[in-house]
Amino acid sequence: MRSRGDYLCILTINDLGNYGNRLQNYALQEVLKEYGPVTTVDLQVGNFKIHGRMRYIFKKAKQLTMNSIRYASGKSNHVKAIRNSRFSSFTRKYVPDNLLVDSTTRGLQAWRNIHVKKAVIGSDQVWNYTFGLSDKDLALRLGSDFAPEQLLTYAASIGLDSIADERKPVFERYLNRIPSISVREERAKELVEQNSTQHATVVLDPTLMVSAERWKRIMPGFVRDDDRYVLTYFLGTPSPEQKRIIDRYAEEHGLRVRRINDKSDPETFAAGPREFVELFSKAQYVFTDSYHACCFSIIFGKDFKVYNRNSNGVSNMNSRMQTLFNLFDLTTSMSDETEIPTYDHRKINERLAQLQHSSKQWLDNAIQQ
Repeated sequence: MRSRGDYLCILTINDLGNYGNRLQNYALQEVLKEYGPVTTVDLQVGNFKIHGRMRYIFKKAKQLTMNSIRYASGKSNHVKAIRNSRFSSFTRKYVPDNLLVDSTTRGLQAWRNIHVKKAVIGSDQVWNYTFGLSDKDLALRLGSDFAPEQLLTYAASIGLDSIADERKPVFERYLNRIPSISVREERAKELVEQNSTQHATVVLDPTLMVSAERWKRIMPGFVRDDDRYVLTYFLGTPSPEQKRIIDRYAEEHGLRVRRINDKSDPETFAAGPREFVELFSKAQYVFTDSYHACCFSIIFGKDFKVYNRNSNGVSNMNSRMQTLFNLFDLTTSMSDETEIPTYDHRKINERLAQLQHSSKQWLDNAIQQ
């Protein structure tokens, strides 16, 4: 058994099926390793009936059972099982959450004799309470079970344009306990400062703090070197016109279309987080409505087109996109539905280096406090 040590602990959304969530978790962990050992806290929000190590064992056993059922029930479910397995193995190998568990019913529990040096809240939409969070769940995500001197946030996100009146007391109480706050969006900065006495700093998403060469180290060899393709990744539903634009672009450039998150393309749908990274690194062009798709396009120097997300007929693009585009002067990306933009990647890389430096400086100061 490893001896007692001073750990940096990440408090984030523990979503075993979300590419952006898994990869930002991994990226923040890699950034924090410079300061000491790092682990991710198993944050149990919602109606959990099983706690501690037994919940962790149950969760893994359930995943294995469901994957076996899907494997036996047909080709479509077999592909889903492969994808689920890749997500599970990524979390287990690259961002394990098996040292600390924190729940609304039992509080903070350690599965090993470790000491928490700092609890780092972020990134992703960790404070978006519309994901079914109660006030107690939200308080947990705001670090309620850690001492104030242990707390800081890195690129935390609310993911909302406003905070409901009934939720404001929770934010005010717990934000005021956090000595150092950084956020991912300009709107999140405004909301933190409107709902607490704290100052907030906008920093880079953790995925953008990890170099392309470092990301390539985890790529599994999922894509052939001679594969030439347009890559799409939509969380909403692309319109018929958008699909026509994508298909026309691919045909004009002699490329095929690979579609992440689309069951009509089972070869690509089976991708886990490592495969996701590789797909972006080798794409010729990217079409998307996803924030982290934009991040990985920037990391790997890919031109990309961003559409407003269309979900249930409602177009939505919140301030995380706006902040990203403003940081890198990419405002033309969404200026015209039919425009296919290209970018000056030398200029983007220079700006990325500047932002990495300033974000790292902020983190250095926050860790030392």
